[in-house]
Amino acid sequence: MARKVSVGGGITLRRDAQPSPPSPVTPEIMLTQAPATLFAAILEAANEGIAICDAAGTFVFTNAAARRWAEEGHHGTESTLADGSAAWGDWCMDEDVVAVEDWPMARALRGEFVQGCEMYKRTADGQRHYLLMGAWPVRDASGVIIAAVCTTIDINDRKRAEEEIRHLNSALEQRVAERTAELERASDAAREATEALARNRQLLIDITDHTDTAIFLKDLEGRYLLVNREFASLFDLEAAAVVGRTDFDIMSHDIALTLRANDALALAAPEPLHIEELIPTKGAVRTYLSVKFPLRDGAGLVYGVGGIATDISERKRIESALEASQATLSAVIESSTDPIWAVDREMNMVAFNAIADHQFHRLYRAGMADDEASRVVPNDVLQRWLGYLQRALGGERFVVEETIADLDGPHRYLVSLNPTMVEDQVTGAAVFSKDITALRRAEEQARQHQAELAHALRLHTMGEMAASLAHEVNQPLGAIANYAQGCRRRIESGDLDVQALLPTIVAIAREALRAGEITRRVREVLRKEDARRHAVDVQVLVATAVALAQATATRLGVTLRCVPAPPLPIVLADSIQIEQVLLNLLLNAAEASVEGAGPPQVEVRLSAAGPDLIEVAVADNGRGVDAALGERIFEPFLTTKPSGLGMGLAISRSIVEAHGGRLWVAANSTGGAVFRFTLPTAAGAEGAAPGGGMPGGVPP
Repeated sequence: MARKVSVGGGITLRRDAQPSPPSPVTPEIMLTQAPATLFAAILEAANEGIAICDAAGTFVFTNAAARRWAEEGHHGTESTLADGSAAWGDWCMDEDVVAVEDWPMARALRGEFVQGCEMYKRTADGQRHYLLMGAWPVRDASGVIIAAVCTTIDINDRKRAEEEIRHLNSALEQRVAERTAELERASDAAREATEALARNRQLLIDITDHTDTAIFLKDLEGRYLLVNREFASLFDLEAAAVVGRTDFDIMSHDIALTLRANDALALAAPEPLHIEELIPTKGAVRTYLSVKFPLRDGAGLVYGVGGIATDISERKRIESALEASQATLSAVIESSTDPIWAVDREMNMVAFNAIADHQFHRLYRAGMADDEASRVVPNDVLQRWLGYLQRALGGERFVVEETIADLDGPHRYLVSLNPTMVEDQVTGAAVFSKDITALRRAEEQARQHQAELAHALRLHTMGEMAASLAHEVNQPLGAIANYAQGCRRRIESGDLDVQALLPTIVAIAREALRAGEITRRVREVLRKEDARRHAVDVQVLVATAVALAQATATRLGVTLRCVPAPPLPIVLADSIQIEQVLLNLLLNAAEASVEGAGPPQVEVRLSAAGPDLIEVAVADNGRGVDAALGERIFEPFLTTKPSGLGMGLAISRSIVEAHGGRLWVAANSTGGAVFRFTLPTAAGAEGAAPGGGMPGGVPP
């Protein structure tokens, strides 16, 4: 058996008392004569989107404002919540699509009162279009939910929405008055129409009470005829307590005078009056954007003034803060001594500081804002900068180094390009340039100075090794002399057996090669040349340095040992400089170990210190490093040796750091000290390739 449930305004839902799943009985919308027609027409013209679902989730009514959010090919009515995004599209909150079961209408059908639910939908042009939604259940006399009503407010264009609400309020109030008079004279049929009208009025009150804008109507004497819940809450009153009172009853005299003056302006204006008003609410004065308009009766006579007020205090605060922030940012940018400029997505110049414009004019005899700015820039420079800007407009942040032939010579600039973003959308690109010519010149001078110091250190080191090297070279030379004397004696004696002399001649050649190898190693260490980094095996470097230091270690009676290590990645380094660091550490360790308590010994260990680092450790069992010195041991001219220069460790650390590594000292667990340094592998080494161009130069 079917039953009818009246929702309001003559709209009646017919449904089975017990719908049989899974196909609920389709509701039928039956409109009674005049009240339903008027009510439907009024709701159809409302600026707020209004949709009504029956208890089964089928949309039985949608007005024009609601239907425009339906997907193409759908009209909303007769669709169900189960249709979801197919009928109404995807609705989002924050960055997530809201599931259909969490839509305000679905929540209302579960008995919730949903207020102030802000959601958005992507428009055809990709922008977000925000709406403020509210929904509430409609119950029959027994409390059973028979329907749900959902309202939406387009808060992207609130002025238009407020004007539509004004028309809706005026029309509904006039219709209510007319219908009330008719119902007082009507018969039993008129009484039924009166009840329907009362339901319509309640529905209107429900709609206005679930918006976050303040709505009010006044008569010509300033007495409030109607206010919604939001308006009354501003003064901690009930809506019924406001009706019949004036502004002078609920506000200060000065504020009331201002509001009444604005009411008079609205009554005299040909169009709705948009005006900002300051209203003290709950102990604070807030700013409202009010839309005020005259109320007219059926004959066109003005009987009052209506208004819709939106709280814009936060917007005003944000606008003020934004203006202050922009002023501060402009002052900072303008006072910068570095060129700064920005373009929009079409690469039109939108901002630049004075130094950028000055440099551009000095280079190209044109201002950055001039129409011919892009035409005076050389084509190769222009094309390179267009490529840079395309990358930045694609969302990439990067730094390049540019060179420009300025009037006083070439200049180096470090240029940072950054996309400007608004709501995750790239709106342009900003360019920051810094003249690093002096820095690069100082770096080059520092590199040359370091090379000079390194060469001096090598000369000093070889001076300390001279006695040991002389002894080492004398050995093959003495052997050569002995072998040659033996050969001479055999030849003089007439015993000329070539086969017997052949091993002696081979031995002479071997010893000569040995002496030559010693001389070559010394020459390599002493050679002064520019730093050249290439892929090298650290184990080979260690073996070479150990071989050079072996003579000194033997002379001092020190055991020099290299601990076997597993295969290690190659490094990108200057082999001569790293050999110099190793040789300096080995000689220091050999001299220190002589002063220890046990047999003097030096140990070299290699290991991986991470995915991209190799560690070299030189350990001795000598006296150790004075704890009071700490890191000062690496300071220039600080030495603990009577004949030391105090530059060895300082230069060694600078060489290691120039390679991207680190040199430090620690106590050896078995006594003495351990000097460790790291080098990045060839795969982990980083480098930068400078470019060429202009510092403050600008494409169009």
